[in-house]
Amino acid sequence: MMREVDLTIASKAEDHLHNVESILKRVKIVRHMREFVHYLPTRIVFGTGSLDKVGEVAKKYGDKAMLVTGRHFARRYGYIDRFVRLLDEVGVKTVVFDRVEPNPSYETVNLGVEVARKERIELVIAFGGGSAMDAGKAISALTVLGGKAEEHVYPKVIEEEVLPIIAMPTTCGTGSEVTKYAVLTDTRRKRKTVMVGEPLIPRVAIIDPTVLKHLPQRLVAWTAMDALSHAIEALWSRRSTPLSDLLALEAIRLIFENLASAYKGNFDALVRLHYASMLAGMAINSAGTTIVHAMGYFLTTYHDVHHGLANALLLPFAIDYNAEYIEEKMVRLAGELGIAAREVQEVKRAIILKLCNLQDQVNIPGNIKEVGVREEELNLMVEETLAYRRNLENNPREVKEGDVKELWRKALKGRRALLP
Repeated sequence: MMREVDLTIASKAEDHLHNVESILKRVKIVRHMREFVHYLPTRIVFGTGSLDKVGEVAKKYGDKAMLVTGRHFARRYGYIDRFVRLLDEVGVKTVVFDRVEPNPSYETVNLGVEVARKERIELVIAFGGGSAMDAGKAISALTVLGGKAEEHVYPKVIEEEVLPIIAMPTTCGTGSEVTKYAVLTDTRRKRKTVMVGEPLIPRVAIIDPTVLKHLPQRLVAWTAMDALSHAIEALWSRRSTPLSDLLALEAIRLIFENLASAYKGNFDALVRLHYASMLAGMAINSAGTTIVHAMGYFLTTYHDVHHGLANALLLPFAIDYNAEYIEEKMVRLAGELGIAAREVQEVKRAIILKLCNLQDQVNIPGNIKEVGVREEELNLMVEETLAYRRNLENNPREVKEGDVKELWRKALKGRRALLP
């Protein structure tokens, strides 16, 4: 069991590089270390029962909070009443906004902003999966900045101060509690968009693994696969840093070691997945995501496939596609997973086999046809993928239109076809 931790991760290297020599050895930097910036300002309160600290944490940031959450989970399990009581005990008034849907839309965020302005909210507390946390971050920004959500998405970057954000994740997937991203859906265009900027990073993340006891088995698998995709994409990202590599590798190791057990209900394994999700979030906060997300957004926006499941369905094909362009990192990853192979083709096959076996254990469908995708959609799939240039340009291998078409063809055949 991981004990409760209260940890502040600051932006200055000396605050979190207590042992530079050992870290450099771990990430195996053997040649030149390029210049980089790695910013992690979130105070992390991790441990069972840590949700009860929400009052004492929140009172430092204001007297009136908006609790942003989804439509069902928080109320069904009594969390809304619990948080309102804890906040009231320290003199913080609460306005509940429990209208967030999966893949939050501009319309929902804009409605939340209207309420926040009317109620003169001073801080935002986001409780839920990635959707609730992303909506909370967007509401915190727009309440200060004005305008509509669609006016502030990338390529615009949020630089102004926003309302303080406290994030409390209820899944072992998104890592949004420690990132500068708020992913929103343009329902009219069927397109994923993102608000991005360091002010969106939550001031505090309260991570209490007891919430995972309510998580359905399928969501344990899907959200952990989301975290795994984050970690692997961060590792091979063009924007990766020595520190994001360190975080990503540890997250990958923990997910491979614990997901199958967590899927069967082992609580200690769930705790480790919650921690791994946070690490993967820290990694993508610096390094960003790549081709898996660029492709996965089509499955979510056109077929209503859960984001984590979409990433899971595509991850084996991205590994196959990128491996030869990141040989050193693939060998390093293999070492983390206990794979002795050193030649890149052997390493690639061994990692894909290990991933396929894990996905079989947690009932991830074998191909995208099983979630409703048809071969007749191939041209649309390619067109939609190419629209996410920000993700594709971060991929270690230059992504061409023909490559995308071939990847989708392979995804239609299924992951086991990668292992002749």
